[in-house]
Amino acid sequence: MKKELLINTYENNILLFKENLIGNYLNNTLEYSNEVDSFLIDLNKKIFIKENLESILKITSNKSYITIKEINKTFDLEVINYKLTNTKNSITFEYLLESKENPLKIEIEMSDINEP
Repeated sequence: MKKELLINTYENNILLFKENLIGNYLNNTLEYSNEVDSFLIDLNKKIFIKENLESILKITSNKSYITIKEINKTFDLEVINYKLTNTKNSITFEYLLESKENPLKIEIEMSDINEP
């Protein structure tokens, strides 16, 4: 089911950017893309995946890794903080990886698209 998404991305609780995008939400899985990245959030498995031309980042509650496409190598990353919560119309994903200095938070508000 297509959803209109309002996405706020924060680093260390400071708003980095806002996006209005269209996504697909089916079976508790949200998929969406912006100009450079594709995202998948599986609420049942509590998995977050971000993919672009250079890499694939996959984060779960107890493990994360990044795959560098150019060299076809995967590296483990320690998850220091991980929280994925959802309500009927919103998803909040917070994480801090060992490779980052500040935590990131993505807040997504979903609404139905009224198609004729």
